[in-house]
Amino acid sequence: MALREHLPKHQGFGIAGAAMSKAKVNAIASVSELSVMGVTEVLAKIGQLRMLESRILNYVDRVHPSFAVLIDNPGFNFRLAEQLTMRGIPVFQYVAPKLWAWGADRIEKLRSDFRAVLGILPFEEDFFRTRGVNYNYVGSPLKDRISKVVVRRESFGIAPHQRILACLPGSRESEISLNLPTILRLHQTLKTQVPDALFLVPVAPNIPMNLVADVVRSYLGHELSLTPVTSGAEIAVESWQIENIRFVRGMSLEVMAIADAAVVASGTATLECALLGTPMVVVYTMSSLSYEIARRVVRLPYVSLVNLIAGRRVVQEFIQEFSIADVANEVKSLLTDHEINQEMRFLFEDLRNKLQGDAAQKAAEIIASQMSLDPKAAVKSR
Repeated sequence: MALREHLPKHQGFGIAGAAMSKAKVNAIASVSELSVMGVTEVLAKIGQLRMLESRILNYVDRVHPSFAVLIDNPGFNFRLAEQLTMRGIPVFQYVAPKLWAWGADRIEKLRSDFRAVLGILPFEEDFFRTRGVNYNYVGSPLKDRISKVVVRRESFGIAPHQRILACLPGSRESEISLNLPTILRLHQTLKTQVPDALFLVPVAPNIPMNLVADVVRSYLGHELSLTPVTSGAEIAVESWQIENIRFVRGMSLEVMAIADAAVVASGTATLECALLGTPMVVVYTMSSLSYEIARRVVRLPYVSLVNLIAGRRVVQEFIQEFSIADVANEVKSLLTDHEINQEMRFLFEDLRNKLQGDAAQKAAEIIASQMSLDPKAAVKSR
């Protein structure tokens, strides 16, 4: 939408999700085709990814776009950018690849194949600019999204004084399989210590509820009824409940907004939760192969974006090998100790001040200012 405001005569096409389709981007592929994470998952789908790349390049060769905007997903985009550059198409990368985590060995590819990198994390600017990358910090799109979230507990049919623990296992099927069991074990540990706590688990729209039901059956030995219950006077919320664990379809931001505390899989959701001001514990499990590779390659003191942006440990991180009792102790303190809860909320206010908003507008301004465009050309957008 922001690019269209600056370049109204240009038609976008590319790998699109719901938001891009709504913005009238011509979808030649779905963003769900790129929804893979971890070494084993990528290897399993390498053939599909190569076919997707070929499909995009065939379309590019037919329409000859003026420039390309590649979004996130460096594993896929580095290969695509090389091919686009060979065709003389300027390439912009929106959301910088996390080379500050995985190492700088691909910096030369950023310099040679990308006209500019439009980043959304303030701490990475020094890393890229000192290495000769045309990097521009444009702000965080999450800050803009968070500002629009206004939901009350009553919307979910939850009493105002009900204690709520938001649990976000991830938005990919592999993450549900690996992280939801941790949430279920945590529930078993805390249900006697904090008996009035409601575990509220948002399930991403792309996740089949029968997968969730299978995990629940495996770890709790109970069936999860797949008949949704619509509750809430203000908004329609699909929910499924077993004991005091309630699963709701989508609405992850709204769930975080109404929660007293949260258990969050590492990733974008940690930053969303912090921007909403909800105290959290970060818990993440990946496949054994992915973990071993990451342990040898990643060069970071922290995993969560919250701690990386803050430059210190603000939230506790439990990654791969941890005691569920230790997680339970941290969560319990956030739920029951008002002083600890408020202290983390105060720290999150400082983090919010470090992030700029209007990221899409600033990114569009930079792209438009750097390009001299043919009004009849198409815009390749990913």
